[in-house]
Amino acid sequence: MRFLRGFDEQILEALDSKNPDIHCEAVLAAGNWEVDAAWPHVVALVTSEETDKALLLAAIEAVASIRPHEAAEILDDLADSDDEDIVAAVHEAMAMTEGPAGEDDDSNDDDDSLH
Repeated sequence: MRFLRGFDEQILEALDSKNPDIHCEAVLAAGNWEVDAAWPHVVALVTSEETDKALLLAAIEAVASIRPHEAAEILDDLADSDDEDIVAAVHEAMAMTEGPAGEDDDSNDDDDSLH
């Protein structure tokens, strides 16, 4: 599911799996394919203090992929975590939301010079 497009319904079903490995893979797949319907579930994982660390790390990545413009607000509290892995995941996720360097207004200036 994680590597093939077209399994959104199966991904959503797997989010409810009691098997932690399947649940984690479903979260990663939801992020990989930007399954917007998974957003509430993934946010709940990120904001819960009960979420297992491996699942939390997957959810952090998924949040940044599913709704990059909302990720900063969701991940802000985790940036101050005492766990280095969580902080690193948050920083990586935030870097993903910013997009490649140089895509700001400078790219539009090049287009204007062609006219």
